Amino acid sequence: MNIAAKSWITAYFVCFFFIWGIFLPFWSVWLASKGVSPEQIGTLFSLGLVLRFVSNIGLLPRLKTAKGPLKMVCYLTFSVLMCLLLLIYFQGWYALAAATLLLNFLLAPMVPLGDIIGTRLVKQIQINYGKVRLWGSVSFIVGSTFVGWTIGEFGHESILWLIIVAVFFNYCLSLIKLNPQLQEQAKPKQHHNSNLMSLIKQPKVIYFILVMGLIQGSHAAYYSFSALYWTSMGISEFNIALLWGLSVFAEVLLMRFNDKLFGSWSVKQMCLLALIAGLIRWGVLSQTTDMALLILVQTFHAFTFALAHLAAMRFIAIQEEHLMVGYQTLYSSVGLGLVMAVLTFISGWIYAPQESTIFIWMACIMLPVFFLLKKWKCD
Repeated sequence: MNIAAKSWITAYFVCFFFIWGIFLPFWSVWLASKGVSPEQIGTLFSLGLVLRFVSNIGLLPRLKTAKGPLKMVCYLTFSVLMCLLLLIYFQGWYALAAATLLLNFLLAPMVPLGDIIGTRLVKQIQINYGKVRLWGSVSFIVGSTFVGWTIGEFGHESILWLIIVAVFFNYCLSLIKLNPQLQEQAKPKQHHNSNLMSLIKQPKVIYFILVMGLIQGSHAAYYSFSALYWTSMGISEFNIALLWGLSVFAEVLLMRFNDKLFGSWSVKQMCLLALIAGLIRWGVLSQTTDMALLILVQTFHAFTFALAHLAAMRFIAIQEEHLMVGYQTLYSSVGLGLVMAVLTFISGWIYAPQESTIFIWMACIMLPVFFLLKKWKCD
C-alpha cells in the first residue's frame, strides 16, 4: 500500500503531536493519580529528559540511508505501543517509573525524525514544510483539549487509553510506503562524531546552546508541573487543557505568519523578544490564577517557545550545509534535552502545591540570557 508523500508526512505530524499533546501536559497528572509524589515526578521527568538526550545523540547518527528515518519511526512506534500496553496490567511504582523513562527515550527522536523526512521531501517534491508542520501543532491542541474533556467524563485512566489508540494509528501509518519514496542524497565524507566534538568547542556554539537551553529550559517547570499546580488551585482539567491548547494555537499563528512578522529580524532580536516575553509570562503566572490573565499570558507561548525555536532554526540554516545535522543534534539533545533535564530535576524539588515559587524560578533562570546575548556572535 502506498500513500502520497505529502499526505504521509502530514498524517505523521498529526498522529505524533496528538500523542505529544496528551503526554506532555497530562502524563504527570496520570502519574499523580497513581500516587506518585511531585518530587518523584520531577525526578522521573528530569531523568526522562536525560534519556531524550541519550536517545537523540545515540540514535540519530545511526541514520545512514534515505529509508533509515522511516524504519526507525516504525521500530520506535512499535516499542512505544508495547510499553503502553504493559501499563494496562502493571501499574506499581517500578512499572510506572520504568515506563515513563522508556517512553521518554523512545518518543524523543520522533520529532527530529519527522523533521528529517520533511526536509528531504522539501528538496524532492517541494512541499511547503511550514504549512505541513502546522497541522502537527493543531493536532497538539486537539489532543490536549480532548483529553481534558475525557478526564472529566471518564477519569484519569482515559489519558493512558487515548495515547494507546493514537500510537496504534501512528504505528499503522509507519507501515505504509511513501510515493515517491525518499531518495538518497550525496553527503560529504565526514565523521559525524568528530563534527560534534569540534562544534561543541566553538564559542558561538556554546553560546547558542546556553541561550536556547535557558530560554527553552525555562519551560521545564511549566511542562512538568503547571497542570498539577493549576489543579491544586481549583482549576478544572478541562480549563487546563484549554490553556495548553490556547498556547499552542498562538504558536501556530506565529509560525504561519513568521516570515511577514519577523522576516527582517536578526537571530538576537528574536531571542531578546522571547526573553522579555518569558519574563512577563512567568512573572504573571507567579502572581495570579485568574483565568482572564492566564488566557492572556498563555498566548506568550508564541514568543517564549515558537519564536525562540524559529531563531534556532534560522541560526542553524546559516551554517555550512555539512554541519547542519551536527548543529541540529546538539540543539535537540543538549539545548532541549540535557539542559531541560537539569532544570526539570531542580523544579521537582522546588514545586509545592498551591505555591507559585516555581514560576518565579522559571523567570530567574532566564536572566543570564541578557549577558549571553551580548557575548554571542551569531549574525
